[in-house]
Amino acid sequence: MAYVFAALVGLSALVFAMIMAMRRLKTAEERIANAVTRKQTQVDRIKRVARTTLEQAEDLRAARRRKETIEIACEDLEQRLKASSAADRRVYVLDDRRTQADVGWVVKVSNPDYARINPNLEKSALESWKRGRRFLVWGLDEKKAREKMNARYPEQKGFTILSVQQSLG
Repeated sequence: MAYVFAALVGLSALVFAMIMAMRRLKTAEERIANAVTRKQTQVDRIKRVARTTLEQAEDLRAARRRKETIEIACEDLEQRLKASSAADRRVYVLDDRRTQADVGWVVKVSNPDYARINPNLEKSALESWKRGRRFLVWGLDEKKAREKMNARYPEQKGFTILSVQQSLG
């Protein structure tokens, strides 16, 4: 009977150890499953970040190409402006008031002694007065355009009308 009792105690100890081992095994499996899920989530997050990084790198390359293209276009435009003497092509607007019947006139006015009237003016502005400045003037005819110009820039002060042409635009 002692052997049976010892066998039963041994068997119950073995069953208890097996139950404990099964619990530890189940806990380990759960931890492994959680780790695999976390790993997969992290891999997906890394892939999304990598895709975003690649897209941003492509956008950056495209932006650099656009920047280079724009810089080349700006240089070309600056050269064209220098070549066309853009300062000489300015048209100043004398007055915006007009009627339906008025026509636009481009009047070129010069004053070689403008430094006497305004001595503080920049050298380039004084040069433009010597060469002649172009003004857009509204009037029924050339005579009215000349009258408006003479009212603003009188001959007594040294201003001279060099030309009057009808505006095309």
